[in-house]
Amino acid sequence: MTDESLRTSISMAALAGGTVAVWTALPEYVEGRWTRLAARAALLTVSSIGVALIDDEPTPRPDRDEKMASLSRALEDPAQRAAIWMIGLVGLSAVSAVEHRMLDAAAARIRARGVRAPRTMLGLGLGAVAAGTQLAPTPKE
Repeated sequence: MTDESLRTSISMAALAGGTVAVWTALPEYVEGRWTRLAARAALLTVSSIGVALIDDEPTPRPDRDEKMASLSRALEDPAQRAAIWMIGLVGLSAVSAVEHRMLDAAAARIRARGVRAPRTMLGLGLGAVAAGTQLAPTPKE
């Protein structure tokens, strides 16, 4: 691992961990559904810009590149593009709803133990896990 790739990995880990932590803790600090939605959209925008600035030279991976080329060809057809987007949105909505209920239940249990900001505590833990996934070594092929 070069110094540059290590620096990129650490930067990506900090960005991923911070994004997950803030996303999870946001409901404790931002009131209102639409305000939270706007705050999360801003968070995703900032994170996306951060990823683009940090990872300007992605590591070439022929298997990933072929999969992306295949997806790109599938997206050329408007019907397939709409179907892929709908499947993605429905799947993301379902995952988000389940995740939200699980976090609320965990936060309620933690709050019952006297913790004042349980979603923040959960966010910091989940952020640490997300950061760790960015620092984990990639398997050798």
